[in-house]
Amino acid sequence: MFENFKKKLKRNRLARRPVHAPRDLSFQNFQTARACLLFGIDGESSAAEIETLAKTLGGRMKVEVLILDGDPDAATDRVEGAVYASEGDVSLSGKFMNTRLDEMIRFPYDLLVDLSRGASSVGDYLLKSSVAKCKIGMERDGFQCDIVFEGVEGLEELEHRLNELLEKIKT
Repeated sequence: MFENFKKKLKRNRLARRPVHAPRDLSFQNFQTARACLLFGIDGESSAAEIETLAKTLGGRMKVEVLILDGDPDAATDRVEGAVYASEGDVSLSGKFMNTRLDEMIRFPYDLLVDLSRGASSVGDYLLKSSVAKCKIGMERDGFQCDIVFEGVEGLEELEHRLNELLEKIKT
């Protein structure tokens, strides 16, 4: 019972916590982007879909995958090479307790692609804290990306729209 109260308290505090993460806003296309972070929430997309997107983007730039793992004990398919973070990796005050997670959030990726489909207070806090230069994602409640693809509901459609955008847009 106390553990559930603690989780709810943390989620509420992180949802309301202002984030001051200064970042250089810029748009990068396939010709200029060198590093990309794919962010997802475990169970919202299949490992195969995420790996396909990572492989597609990986042909043009360095790609890292960060997955917020809601229940580390649950048996789900894992994304090969992904970094898994849990709610326990973020303190009640918003400090990152996992060194690798802190490094990823503080690294100025050219692109951050949000694969999450719904609001998550801890996930949204991670996204707000990231210093990525351009944040791209699907339309959803919660975190608002710099570039939002409206009406996109699946990773396959997101991949198509993302490829189209990064291929055709000039910086």
